[in-house]
Amino acid sequence: MSEFYNVARHVRRHAAERPDQAALKYPSASYTDASPSWDTLSYREFENRSDQYARGFAAAGVRKHDRVLMLMKPQRDLWVVLFALFKIGAVPVIIDPGMGRKALLECIERIGCRVMIAESVLHALRTTFFRKAFRAAEVFITVGPKLWWGGQKLSSCLVEGSEPFPLAQLDAMDGAAIAFTSGSTGTPKGVSYHQGMWEAAVDSIREMMDMKPGDVSVQAFAAFAIYDLCWGHTTVIPNCNLSKPATAPPQTMVAAIDAHKANVAFASPIIWRRVGPYCESQGIQLHSLDKALTTGAPTPPEMVRQFASILREGVEFHTPYGSTEAIPVSHIGSAELLAECVEQTAKGAGTCVGHPAKGIHIELIEVTDADIPVWADDLRVGEGQIGEIVVSGGQVSVEYKESPQGNASAKIRDGDTVWHRMGDLARFDDSGRLWFCGRKSHRLQTADGMLPCVPVEGIFNEHPDVFRTALVGVGPRGHEEPVLAVEMLPSKRWDGAVEAALSKLAEGTDYEGVVKRFLPHAGFPTDARHNSKIRRGELKRWAEGQAR
Repeated sequence: MSEFYNVARHVRRHAAERPDQAALKYPSASYTDASPSWDTLSYREFENRSDQYARGFAAAGVRKHDRVLMLMKPQRDLWVVLFALFKIGAVPVIIDPGMGRKALLECIERIGCRVMIAESVLHALRTTFFRKAFRAAEVFITVGPKLWWGGQKLSSCLVEGSEPFPLAQLDAMDGAAIAFTSGSTGTPKGVSYHQGMWEAAVDSIREMMDMKPGDVSVQAFAAFAIYDLCWGHTTVIPNCNLSKPATAPPQTMVAAIDAHKANVAFASPIIWRRVGPYCESQGIQLHSLDKALTTGAPTPPEMVRQFASILREGVEFHTPYGSTEAIPVSHIGSAELLAECVEQTAKGAGTCVGHPAKGIHIELIEVTDADIPVWADDLRVGEGQIGEIVVSGGQVSVEYKESPQGNASAKIRDGDTVWHRMGDLARFDDSGRLWFCGRKSHRLQTADGMLPCVPVEGIFNEHPDVFRTALVGVGPRGHEEPVLAVEMLPSKRWDGAVEAALSKLAEGTDYEGVVKRFLPHAGFPTDARHNSKIRRGELKRWAEGQAR
């Protein structure tokens, strides 16, 4: 460990140790499906270019501890710019535009960034229609053409120098970044990443997944490319819109893996659910991979089974569990899932998310929507019972920025320790594994008590013609009627036979007879970040409309 903290020191070390290794590979301007091609930045080039940006940003007025609003497309310079800001000791603020205009503007206004690095259209909107949201900004840098607004173009911030840019020397609790939650399950909040938290996450994931310098990683989740670069990976960006994973053609992931003989690949479940059938239909096997990873939503058992035939023998499909506030929390691989867990999922056990990660402490507490200011031992649930997951440890964020209510509802003080309430329901099994049972906010309150959604859905998702299901409650809280929305596979149709078969699936389980109404749905609304988390509030309103 160095004497000071700074995320950028990882890339600087890799640039010194392996300067000619590719740090980043991204689709070239001439890329076509028939002739895929990539451009490359070596670690030496990446380090030099981020030094140039750091000098230019500093000259433009970017200072240590400044909050920097980042509204750039996921392309090459996004990651170079991020590491330039890390070098200065500035704090990038990462907001997903997919959360919607109203929420986006509210987040921007609340977080109050002094610096704004954004595409031309956003600067135009800043100076015309939405001035209030951007009123804290003083330093403006434009990605692309700059018109009447002030500031500098990003391209003019590339400044040569004879010496490496000096890394800001930071403490463990100094800010590293602020990453906003997607808002798919509530108001988006700015998660504070401090330097020590980032170091702990880098270390925990590295050990959990055996990440090594020189690994070649196809990365379909833009934010996780930062971790790849910290580990010394060659990060390959597939030819798809990383902001809209649901639109990613499966052949783009396969082409990226094949062209670079990648041994690591990461994508959201919605991408992998297309890659699997595509590979099967084309007779493709992903022989170069040592590991494939997904996160962001429960992983369907059929996807895990499918990848067993696509990956070479002994290679696992991994489903680590965590959140923006805590990365990672737990981990499990496909060998353990297929050996003993997926059968239990089909009987209503929930989704096994495995064993606690290095450095994390997990407890399950009584389910309540009330704030819990101070920890008490009697908050814990009994053995085998479902409770809300709370976590503490080095990789856990201790606060949301500019969100007093968010901190009150999600943080529990325990002396010098801060427990984060994940907002997820789970139970432990006898082996100490964690079984995810759904979001706390998605639980139903029926006349018979609390009903978690994921264990119920796991039963019905086993139907071979069903793509996915979602349990929602119709009626007043405390007397909600469980209704199952059903999304069929694209090639399958809903009919009476499907409904009858679904009814039989629950027989002999703890949830037999719980669901009496099934509603076919053309396509569930999902979050923008992973396109996998179901927007259940919208689905509940739809189901209530169908019931009228």
